[in-house]
Amino acid sequence: MQKFCPNCGEETDGNTRFCTHCGYDLQADQATVTTETSTQPTTDNQATAVPANDRVAQVQAYSKNYFKWLVDSFKKPDLEEPGERYFGIISMVLSALLLTFAIVAAFNRCIKQINASAASSVVVLKNLSFGMGFKFFMLVLIVILFYVVIGYGASALGNDQATHVNFFDYLNRFAHLTNISLILNIILIISVYTITFNVNSPLTFFKQLGFAIVVLALISMVWQAGYIIAIHKSIKTPRIDKFFMVLLALIVMAIALYIFARIEWENLALDFAQEFSQGTSAGSLFNLF
Repeated sequence: MQKFCPNCGEETDGNTRFCTHCGYDLQADQATVTTETSTQPTTDNQATAVPANDRVAQVQAYSKNYFKWLVDSFKKPDLEEPGERYFGIISMVLSALLLTFAIVAAFNRCIKQINASAASSVVVLKNLSFGMGFKFFMLVLIVILFYVVIGYGASALGNDQATHVNFFDYLNRFAHLTNISLILNIILIISVYTITFNVNSPLTFFKQLGFAIVVLALISMVWQAGYIIAIHKSIKTPRIDKFFMVLLALIVMAIALYIFARIEWENLALDFAQEFSQGTSAGSLFNLF
């Protein structure tokens, strides 16, 4: 195989170190190629390490931006702040988690008081299982999904055909208006854990739940107000008057929730019967009130 000097291009003998024509160091050229080849894996490793570091930085920046967006929504809910694509989804999931935690905690606190107040040790109820808690979480998510889908549908239907409503923009707008409910959910959880349930009579029992019920009503009011305002602000070029679109959205929401409640009420009753069937009968449970 013929070899040529990289400096002058003349043919060289493969056994000599220097070019006989120009005196170029041929071995120095080979060492440079070897060095570049040996350092290539390090460069590749660095190249593969950079995306991992970038992902960590992106997650940190995303979390920081979300927290700022969340705090701004607490201060001025009606003042829309630019948010990234999935900020609204994160807020909705957090709301569902906190509300589910409050519901499960309330049931478990009540069960604990029932066990403590039972005259006979035969009646022993267990805390709600993980499966039951997960079902509550899914039910809350479905209700939130009703608000989002129906509200977005009303916004898209209320606008003129030339105006497009972006789903994620609507979701961020709705979440920005209702993020204050996250604080109310935390207050609800605290109120549940500070209440001493008294199950000697139904009246006393509901009095003990009074503050928690008020907080729950406030959460519902926040969601209703956010639902109305989000639809109203999302309709830029109304096809019909905004008032009628909001009214229609409220009617559709009420019907959807009524049907959903009728269906799930019976399923929940069966689930609770199975949940407590091993501890006590339903008759024994209600005789404690």
